[in-house]
Amino acid sequence: MPKLRALLQDVRYLEAKTLHPGLCTLTGAPCESVSLQAGGGGCGAGAGPMPLEQLDRDLVWAQLLSSRQACFLMGASCGGGNMKVDEEEYQRLGLRPRHAYSVLDVVELEGPIRLLRLRNPWGHYTWRGAFAHGCPRWTEAARRAVAVHTGLADADRDHGVFWISFDDVLKYFDCIDICKVRVGWHEVRLAGILPPVSSTRHLTCLLLTASQPTEVDFTLFQEGQRNSAKSQRSQLDLCVVVFRTKSGPSAQIGKLVAHSKRQVRGFVGCHKMLEKGFYLVVCLAFNHWHTGLELADSSAWPRHVLAAHSSKPLVVERPSLHPHILADAIIGLTLARGQRHEGRQGMTAYYLTKGWAGLVVMVENRHTDKWIHVKCDCQESYNVVSTRGELKTIDSVPPLHRQVIIVLTQLEGSGGFSIAHRLTHRLASGARLQDWAPAGDAEPRHKPPLARRLYGLHAPRLIT
Repeated sequence: MPKLRALLQDVRYLEAKTLHPGLCTLTGAPCESVSLQAGGGGCGAGAGPMPLEQLDRDLVWAQLLSSRQACFLMGASCGGGNMKVDEEEYQRLGLRPRHAYSVLDVVELEGPIRLLRLRNPWGHYTWRGAFAHGCPRWTEAARRAVAVHTGLADADRDHGVFWISFDDVLKYFDCIDICKVRVGWHEVRLAGILPPVSSTRHLTCLLLTASQPTEVDFTLFQEGQRNSAKSQRSQLDLCVVVFRTKSGPSAQIGKLVAHSKRQVRGFVGCHKMLEKGFYLVVCLAFNHWHTGLELADSSAWPRHVLAAHSSKPLVVERPSLHPHILADAIIGLTLARGQRHEGRQGMTAYYLTKGWAGLVVMVENRHTDKWIHVKCDCQESYNVVSTRGELKTIDSVPPLHRQVIIVLTQLEGSGGFSIAHRLTHRLASGARLQDWAPAGDAEPRHKPPLARRLYGLHAPRLIT
């Protein structure tokens, strides 16, 4: 551990604005990006014109303090992501935008005064603002308090090392990466495929058995192309979801337990304290659907590694899957986390939008003898890909059924994207779309037709 810590304090070999790729590679431990900007979804996450979430400064600070107390490795990304950067201001203050700094300490003094101790891996070019070397805010009392907390005789004796206030970190840095290296934990890693179609043969689902309560970190990594010019373009949206399930011959989707954010990036993860029982972990990715990849041999499909780090041993196996497990997983996710819209009596539309790298639309028909015809028009969206292959869909949802209407996903992680959707619906006494479908259409219930490779995601599912 001391050698690893020394290596990460001198990260000049990492030509990146964030540390998590190197932290993951060096340690294999689960990593987390803590956003420092309102509405942020982690370092480098693309953002559409969605409402911004308020940043809970106290919660972020508490997370940094607890991570420091746990001796987790941390790095800070300066002026990256979607931040608007004034290059002259950063230079005047001794900061380098789009640059990674190691986090050496996190301290709260009386006042309260919240400080972080950072290191520029270059070994020079350091912060010149508040609490920099020689700053009058360094009173004798403050220096003594830091010495008590850190054991350092001088507040910034190391070359390239400086103290900076938490307020300034929030102003000039976009996120802090935390690498949760723990001693004595158990690790399971399984490789798999992220299929560009609904295929239970290739979809990665894991059945976990927890024989006792255990703390677990799940991390889903996609196969990287670090030195490729297409690395950003080739990145997929990732999401890992955990459900309750039962032991049996075929895995079933139960209550949602935990999930990561859905992001176009190299890895995503989530943390949960699991009670004794059975759990189903599902790996999701969608922005490579209808890109031509589905026509290629499965050996060319993107690959991933799913890692589970747990405080207690877990029994892990690959269960048998029923053909509609993907639809049930998305329906379970939208029911638990989606925004509800009561479109009409007996009908509810659910939307996953903010923080989901796109859009998921699911419709529930609770009528016992009426169909609901649904038009979903997303044609004004840009830089997104649709699991239906088109941005406008028309579907007939049967009585007492739910259907995943469309999944839109950010196509490129490096660029912005926009989601625009309009839902039109009507009650009908039959399944045929009638005047909403072209005359002589061979598929009277769905437009575009549901190809076999989409059926496991978009086929209507009976409400149970």
